[in-house]
Amino acid sequence: MNPSIELIRLIAVILIVFTHTRNELESGVTYFIIERLPTFGTALLSLISGYLYYNVSRKKNHLFKKKIKSLAVPYIIANTSILLVVLILYYAFGYNALHRLSYDFSIISEGIFALNSPPINPPTYFIRDILVIFSIIALLTQKEFKALFILIPIILFGTLILRLDVAFLFLVGCIYSKFENKFKKKTLIILTIIITTIISAWFIDYLKFPTSFLLFVLLINLQFKFYNTGRYSYLLHLYHSPIIVITYPIFNLYIDNPLLKIIAQIMTALLFIYMIFLISKKYEFLKILSGGR
Repeated sequence: MNPSIELIRLIAVILIVFTHTRNELESGVTYFIIERLPTFGTALLSLISGYLYYNVSRKKNHLFKKKIKSLAVPYIIANTSILLVVLILYYAFGYNALHRLSYDFSIISEGIFALNSPPINPPTYFIRDILVIFSIIALLTQKEFKALFILIPIILFGTLILRLDVAFLFLVGCIYSKFENKFKKKTLIILTIIITTIISAWFIDYLKFPTSFLLFVLLINLQFKFYNTGRYSYLLHLYHSPIIVITYPIFNLYIDNPLLKIIAQIMTALLFIYMIFLISKKYEFLKILSGGR
């Protein structure tokens, strides 16, 4: 276990939880913390994925098979289970929980397979894109032709990478990993701070990229004691959004303060996932939910 990786991953996923809260914020410091800052979370996860691939995964055989277990299976379980809940709510109770999708074939093609848009559980688009990236890598570097079963349908009927910034930052993570020992970390940090300052002045929409990279460089390979949070972080990434969606109407009914409503959503997601985490630790077969973690 690399404690710095565990910490960065946990920070990233908690930030992602922030951005999926229901709120009416439009400006101010709270808006930045809840809506803008959390977008750095996916950027951090992309950097970590590239860094770990170059450091660890590329040296191992059967990359595609391992990524099916760690990425595809948890992704399919998470989105299929949520789809079933949505269908039960709609057909048994008349409650429409869908906002982007329709009750037709697109609920499968987009809701599960995310051919052209995020799946029914939106935060898992990242897992979908990372799976595609690893499938391409496995095909090119290890001649894993089974990867074509994933790549060909997406190429023919969908969009290969939903978010190109995920692929770009994955590559940045790989490059950093390759040249890590050749960089003077202090010089790299100073350079990144300068770039971040320039971008914040003229290109604010791209601020998350250098800022995320700066945080990544500051934290990576720090030596400290930390818990193994990989399984919890993954479960939180997979299931926080539906928990927020389901519990929000209750908070909206009984809590008037907008900030307390946001805090309640975040804390509920963190606590519910912790309960799932404890249950999955007790019953070994439930490790499938977190890709064997």
